[in-house]
Amino acid sequence: MAIKINVGILKDGDQIIDFVTDAKEIGLDENLVKNKIYVSIDVFKAAHQIDLDVKVNGTLKLTCDRCVDEFEQPFENEFELVYVQKSAGEKELNTDYIRLYTPFLRSIDLTADVRDITLLSVPMKKLPAETADGTCSWCGKTKEYWKDFIVDEDQLNK
Repeated sequence: MAIKINVGILKDGDQIIDFVTDAKEIGLDENLVKNKIYVSIDVFKAAHQIDLDVKVNGTLKLTCDRCVDEFEQPFENEFELVYVQKSAGEKELNTDYIRLYTPFLRSIDLTADVRDITLLSVPMKKLPAETADGTCSWCGKTKEYWKDFIVDEDQLNK
């Protein structure tokens, strides 16, 4: 099931549409996301414009960069898209935020956009949160445990 909004049945004004999907349905590795991905779309439709405020959340399954244990990290991200009706002589816009559509548009497919925002939620440095005393919230190891594994650049240059 793709994440598609049927534009023809939308009423003018504000409305909220909710979807529940999973990693496989949006083209991601099934091991990246735990369970489901929740998508909430706040749609505002006017005569020649459709505004979409999209919120995506779920739980990522990540491998810790320090201890190589798997851990779970919730994510929540959002983005906005504006669809503007294209006039006869208008050229394509070169922007990701504003998209043109024809009056004959039947549906808007947000599958690729939801996949992209989910991938952008994956942190570059995959570490679970630390508690106030510096202990890993997932494996329980402290910074003192890891300091024996860390080598300073000064030590390497000697």
